[in-house]
Parts: sequence; C-alpha cells; structure tokens
Amino acid sequence: MRERRCPPFAEAYTVKQGDTVSKIAAEYNTTVAVIRFLNPTININRIQVGQVICVPRRVVTPPCPNGTIYTIKAGDTFYKIADEFDITVRELQLANPLVNPFNLVVGQKICIPKPPAPPPEPPAIPPCVDGTYYVIRSGDTFFSIANRFNTTVRELEEANPGVDPNSLVVGRIICIPRKVVPPGTPPCPGGAYYTIEAGDTFFSIANRFGVTVRDLELANPGVDPTKLRIGQVICIPRRPRCPGGRIHVVGTGDTLFRLAQRYDVSFRSIVDANPGIDVENLQIGQEICIPPYEPAELCPTGRTYVIMRGETLTSIAEKFTVSATDILKYNPTMAPSEFVAGRRICLPPETQV
Repeated sequence: MRERRCPPFAEAYTVKQGDTVSKIAAEYNTTVAVIRFLNPTININRIQVGQVICVPRRVVTPPCPNGTIYTIKAGDTFYKIADEFDITVRELQLANPLVNPFNLVVGQKICIPKPPAPPPEPPAIPPCVDGTYYVIRSGDTFFSIANRFNTTVRELEEANPGVDPNSLVVGRIICIPRKVVPPGTPPCPGGAYYTIEAGDTFFSIANRFGVTVRDLELANPGVDPTKLRIGQVICIPRRPRCPGGRIHVVGTGDTLFRLAQRYDVSFRSIVDANPGIDVENLQIGQEICIPPYEPAELCPTGRTYVIMRGETLTSIAEKFTVSATDILKYNPTMAPSEFVAGRRICLPPETQV
C-alpha cells in the first residue's frame, strides 16, 4: 500500500480495532467535520482496521497561559461554560480560536481564560443638587475651600459624606453646597453646576465628569466653548447610563430574547450591560440598556472578505493564494458548506514574499 501523504498541519493515523470517527476526533481534540475535510476521497463513515487516514497533528492540550484546561462534558455549550466560569462567550472564543463552538465533542479540551481583572472603580462623584462641583487642587483643605466659596466646613462634610477631609486627593471631585449661580446661568435639571477654572476646556471637563462634549454643548446652549471665562458657571449634565448604546423602555410582551432579536445584539451582551437584571421577570416601564452591536465573529488578521455569487471555499483559496484549510482555520465556526454568497469571512494574513 502506498504511504498516505498528509498536509504539514496533519499526520497519518492507522485505524485500530474499535475506532470510530467520533472517537478519533475526540482523541485528537478536533471534530468529525475537520477529519472529513482532511480525507475528501475517503468515506469516513466506513473506516476499516488498518486503513490510514489524515488527522490534525495531535495537541495534547491547547495553549492556555494563566488559564485552566477544561474537558468538554455532555450537554456543554460555550454559553453554559462561559456562564459557569463567569466569563463572556467572546473571551472563550478568543482563548480557543481553533475550536468550533457549535460542534463541541465530549472529551475535547479547551482553555478557560482567567477572568479579566475589573477596572478600578473611579471615586464616586457625590450628588450635588443645587450645588456646584469642585476639583481638589494641591494645597486644598476643607477650611480653605469653605472660605473660598462662602460656606462652612460642616456644610462641606455633609455634602460629601464619603470624603475624608483629612486625606484629600488631588483631582477628587467634591460638591460645594448651595451655590448661588449668577443670573443667566443655564438651568441644570438632574445635573450640577461647575465653575470654570484656569485651563478648563469643554473637552477636559467632559473627560473629568464622564460625559461627552456634545452633552455639555446641549446642556449649555448659550455658552461658547471657545470663550470660557474663569469663574463662569456651567451645567454638568447627568452622566449617561448606557454609554455608546440606547435605553429601551420595557413594553408589554418584551423579553430579553425579543430585545436581542429586535436590536441584533447578543443575549449575553444585554445581560452584561444591565447588572442585577432579572432576565426572567422584566417589568413594564423598566429601562434596559441596549449595548452597541459588536460582531460575534473574530478576525485576528483584520482581513475580511464578502463572498461573491458563484464562489466556493476552493475558489476563494485560489483567488487569494492560500490553502482552503487555512481559511477554515481562521473561520473556526464555519463548515465548508457555509461559504455562501453574501457571507463575510476572515482571510489568513498575507504571505510575505
């Protein structure tokens, strides 16, 4: 029998007594679809003892720096595993780029990445109804601030219950209570007033208070952002609750599944954007944050292509001078039959000549 030649990324395997394609796929941490692709001239449903087939080169365990290896069990899905380990499906996909999440095999090993450390919480900005915000500067004390703004240390402490007056931090935002605003100052419902200081711009103020320049312009229609004056009082609008997204008010019949369909975002992204939400018991009138759309398919090379009418996996590979297997590698959730017109795919990186 002539020796079987396999691609560089695969190796020959001799079928043994009791072998099935599913068993071989699990042993090599791959799928039946990949073995079928590697053996186009063989009926893999009728393999025989002694027959030589091509399988992906054995990877005992996937690379998993700082993470843990997990073995797939019956009933597992990427969503279920991500939920169990308190990570997102997107993080699981990034850690396992060659794993097809829609064709998991019992016994297959995947990497569970270490959950990212939560970003440090910025110091809480105290509510400041009818007052004005002030940013602590070097040398400030509650006594000097009280004298400057014609208030008392006691009133400052009451307006800033979470601030230690003996340990003021430069850049910390505090509330100056009962600020008397000059005539002509714009109304500021739900927000708070701020007094312009040397060096202030709308851009720096927006960054400091977590709003956008556009939010500031809308809240201060009579203020020219190019001609700010020291001592001028402006309105800092309430910080948006759903940055980059939109607020949806729950109506009759709304469920998270219907909202995901309506706005074309993932169920998990809605849950992540609304911590503490009861997914099974939405209340009419409840406000839900719909996060901005993010494509679920990842393309680490940054090269994408929309399949044209009549094209196939093979013709696309020839067009871009790459192997069909490499295209499958960079589109791990797609089977060869899914390369149809209109579908956006990820292309391998360009070969340097």
